[in-house]
Amino acid sequence: MSAISRLKLLLVITMVCMSAGGAFSQTPHYLVTNDDHSHAGTAKNSATFYTISPTGNLTETANVVTGGIGWDSLGYAITRILISKDFAGNCAYLAEYGSSGGVSRYAVTTISVDTLNVLGHFKGSVSDTVPDSFSNMGLAMYGSYLYANFTGPQTIGTYQRLAGCKLKFLGDVSAQGLSGGTIKEMVARNHILVASFADGSIESFNTSSGLPVANGDLQYSTDYIQNGGTPEGVDATSDGHYVIFGDGGGAPGPRAEVSDISSGKLTPTIVYSGLGSGETSINVRLSPDETLLYLSEFSTGQISANFFDKTTGVLTAGCESAVLNGYRSQWVGTYTLQTKNTSVTGGVVYVAEPDTDIGVVGVTASGGTCSLNEAGFSPVYDHHTISFESIGVFPPRAF
Repeated sequence: MSAISRLKLLLVITMVCMSAGGAFSQTPHYLVTNDDHSHAGTAKNSATFYTISPTGNLTETANVVTGGIGWDSLGYAITRILISKDFAGNCAYLAEYGSSGGVSRYAVTTISVDTLNVLGHFKGSVSDTVPDSFSNMGLAMYGSYLYANFTGPQTIGTYQRLAGCKLKFLGDVSAQGLSGGTIKEMVARNHILVASFADGSIESFNTSSGLPVANGDLQYSTDYIQNGGTPEGVDATSDGHYVIFGDGGGAPGPRAEVSDISSGKLTPTIVYSGLGSGETSINVRLSPDETLLYLSEFSTGQISANFFDKTTGVLTAGCESAVLNGYRSQWVGTYTLQTKNTSVTGGVVYVAEPDTDIGVVGVTASGGTCSLNEAGFSPVYDHHTISFESIGVFPPRAF
């Protein structure tokens, strides 16, 4: 073989190896669950990683036992798992709690998405507890900080996010509703954190220095005043202009509330009703392009997609799914919503369906109309949980 031929062969082999190496190093596409499993009081909660196929189907890749304790009970609209892909690394942050047999109480457990290994358990202060009578310890995250709400002392704990999925606890601030209610859900955007409370009130905090500072805008939501509905799930636009609450209880019919927070504080919420034919809409999720708001209709086993104008904050009724497969026979209630893709509508909406299922619903939207159609392989069964309510997707939606 001539020198030129050998050189050509070497170049071909090099290109093949580089191509293979590139394929192996591609970012994984996962759906991740906080299995919220107490395993009869032992420290064996877990997170399950499912590889997402191009069609949205889920294949279990790994079940990572965390060494923490989950919660085997239904709760509220709570984010119990957060996913990052930034300076801190490719991380999954899980809220874990519980008490049994002297097992340590962990506040936040972190897992490397790259290695699928637990990297640490990070507690708050000594008083930061979550009594067993409350199934409510939620998480929120923005920039260099992660926030956890502790229902025992009614505080928000602040952690500084560090490289390698590590956390450093910085301190607590008090947070309770006008009638003493505990936090149900939180969201953090653009140096403002917004919380909903179990007594129908809402509040925002300035987080520009890390630790939340109350903005002095604690108030009852408009839907609570008018209809007796309580704001539960919370989402916000990426620019921190609008925050959206999903409402539960009170007058029948799915409702959501929108507050303009561009001033750095909450303004009285505007209520939008008729967003589906179901009962309540406790969980909310904006599509990646913020043109659709997905609502989980807890009491009817459906989800809806409603058109959202991120310039004006106006919500308009869109489309609604049929009752999702297995409702009442396999699972009850619809909880956390996530999208498959990080652009446009998200393509597919995943629905946490306690006790053990994940719904998979395709989205199409064009020209002011939309449709939601459940996949034939839905729901996907998660046999590592008794009652999970929170899911995340890697890579995560940017904000």
